[in-house]
Amino acid sequence: MDPKKIKDLVVEDKLDAYFSVRKKDVREYTRGMFVSLELGDSTGRIGAVMWEPDQFALTDLAEGMVVKVRGQVGEYNGKLQLTVNRIRLAQDDEYKIEDILPHSTQSEAQRRARLNALTEKIENSYIKQLVESFWADEAFTADFLKAAAGKLWHHAYVGGLSEHSANVAELALRVAAGYDYLNKDYLIFGGMFHDAGKIRSYGGDMFIDFTDEGRLVDHIAICDHWICERAAKIDGFPDQLLIKLRHMILAHQGERAYGSPVVPMMPEAFVLYYCDEIDSKMGAIDRIRTKQGGKGWSEYVKMLDRFLYFGEGVPEA
Repeated sequence: MDPKKIKDLVVEDKLDAYFSVRKKDVREYTRGMFVSLELGDSTGRIGAVMWEPDQFALTDLAEGMVVKVRGQVGEYNGKLQLTVNRIRLAQDDEYKIEDILPHSTQSEAQRRARLNALTEKIENSYIKQLVESFWADEAFTADFLKAAAGKLWHHAYVGGLSEHSANVAELALRVAAGYDYLNKDYLIFGGMFHDAGKIRSYGGDMFIDFTDEGRLVDHIAICDHWICERAAKIDGFPDQLLIKLRHMILAHQGERAYGSPVVPMMPEAFVLYYCDEIDSKMGAIDRIRTKQGGKGWSEYVKMLDRFLYFGEGVPEA
């Protein structure tokens, strides 16, 4: 059987492979019941259907499971669809988590080193104490290094949050090199922690999805609470400084319509917003570019309201 990943599948491929179950729906049709699925691996997602489901598929199969699937690839409504012949729960020793969930191309050690280097650049003693209080919390740091920065759009993989956070902080410092009135400590703090609440906003062992807390409270409010809680434990932490750091987090999505409780009103908050926009957009574009093979036109991208062009795939003269 073909060991291809989802991104490499084409019509008529036959496969015997392992996937996470992202969605499951049992439906009726003229011949009885069938099961509609969305399956995923480290490279993407694919719709699937099982027309003659067994008892496992009907009752025991659940979202979040890793399963072994045998079937063939077809097409439905212009998209690839997998017709499932057999499906069962996968055993832990049958697959590698790296094959099921996408991971950052940077190692955990590399991402940790980048965050440590940024922390060392902070000059304000109160901000540095606040940042170090987060990193001293081993559970927080472990979750931060593991978490994704998005569900599907940008840096939506294990380690994506720490990679994106370091990218934004480093990019903000490069911008600050051209504007000497910007407070670099605010930029480092905002870059590293603007999305920290996503540790609790996203969950799932075998695919990334929103938690109840993520939907009901949101990552911005979660992080704001953490900052206030930790600053309160630092003797003499200046109230005005805390307000400014909170503003960096609360305003980082730029507009109330995009989820920010307030709009940027500090120069550093503007820089953070635009650097976050750049890195999130480029992260998403790179994902689309990779899927496209690095050349030609993409499919229509709804989130950007346009097609994307990646050239001919060879260096231009």
